[in-house]
Amino acid sequence: MTDNRPWVGSAALVVGVGAIIAAFAASSTRVGEGFAFGFGAFIVLFGALAVFVRNRRPEDWGLVVVGLAMFIVPFLGNGYRADAGASWTCWIAGGLAMVLGGIGWTTGRTPSEYGMNEVGGGQSLRSGLSFWMGRAALVIGLAAVLVTIATPSTAPATAVVVGLGGLTALISVWSLLAVDPTRDFLTLAVTGFALFLAPWVAGFDGDRAAWTAWVAGVLTTALGVAGYLRGEHLDFASKVRTDADAKYQARYR
Repeated sequence: MTDNRPWVGSAALVVGVGAIIAAFAASSTRVGEGFAFGFGAFIVLFGALAVFVRNRRPEDWGLVVVGLAMFIVPFLGNGYRADAGASWTCWIAGGLAMVLGGIGWTTGRTPSEYGMNEVGGGQSLRSGLSFWMGRAALVIGLAAVLVTIATPSTAPATAVVVGLGGLTALISVWSLLAVDPTRDFLTLAVTGFALFLAPWVAGFDGDRAAWTAWVAGVLTTALGVAGYLRGEHLDFASKVRTDADAKYQARYR
């Protein structure tokens, strides 16, 4: 399935890259730079994914959510009052991301939902590769949690890495149980990317836990992006719907 706004992803890429550059060039505080960089990187991620997939609505919605968060964060607790450069970067880039995501979301064609991702049977169409990718992500998530607990680190670093590592493991289990794991792989990619960026955004890039976050984050992101793009390229959702319709016709007609 395609939509009529294929340029949204490319425009989001430009906005995200511009936000990353502005984060380093215009920010005057470590906090402002970290948040502007992190949000800009997520805009780049969703924009890049939107360029390569048929159904861009998840990416469009991601742009809306990231853009909204990026726009409102400078207002929370006056956190960026001393950093006008980071504030304006977030306001401008966040606003543009919301507009782009909104255009894509409201003008794209809505896919029909058939409950394909429910836990249960019907996994016969899935390939062995998708299961192995889910198992690998599960191992990575659990390893990140165990290594961080075993390694002396600061409390904030431990909390962030253990939390995101545990979330990675949970999403991996859900992908293993799903009939169509395509959206679960997208969630894995986003979680892994957040884990990869966490040391810079949260300010523990000098901590031992940072390397755990970077390695686990980049591996999880790679697995999630590969699984998501593979599912979209194969149009696996349509195959599941067709198979479900055929089974329904055979049973009740």
